[in-house]
Amino acid sequence: FNYAVRFYGLKSNPARLAGNMGKEEVGEMKFWTKEEYLTFSRAMMNKEESYHAFEILYWCGIRLGELLALTAEDFDFEKKTLRINKSYQRIKGKDVITTPKTRKSNRVLTLPDFLAEEMQDYISRLPYLKVDDRIFTITKSGLHHEIDRGCRETGVKRIRIHDLRHSHVSMLIEMG
Repeated sequence: FNYAVRFYGLKSNPARLAGNMGKEEVGEMKFWTKEEYLTFSRAMMNKEESYHAFEILYWCGIRLGELLALTAEDFDFEKKTLRINKSYQRIKGKDVITTPKTRKSNRVLTLPDFLAEEMQDYISRLPYLKVDDRIFTITKSGLHHEIDRGCRETGVKRIRIHDLRHSHVSMLIEMG
């Protein structure tokens, strides 16, 4: 519309009259320091699936849908890598596996040694898991409940699950 006003004689931009949609101000970005995450993670240890889900979210910086779509075949424990190539959504009561958010979201991440060992041990103890079964069957609301519980128990400030991506980036910056 601005282009049409400038070059084609449109009297005014009707979108400008409508104003901006959504929030005027962007809220402060929240994240956990490594110490805050480690404090929080200790409260998760009594629920193994939640603990490992948060470990992957924090140390790998992946999206929640990407986490929930992970299968055993996405892990290469010899190379210590994790392949991200799909995302999980629940649509109209059905589990749906889709492509990731963007083309660049298809990626292979290097896992820290300790996390590769943790995940290999965890996956080996899931008795009925087939290589193409989802590892994490917890729901999004289940993880929200768990982050609430962990924050209540530890006194760590409440952040959104997506903010674990910001926490991961903050940790990488701190590591140089």
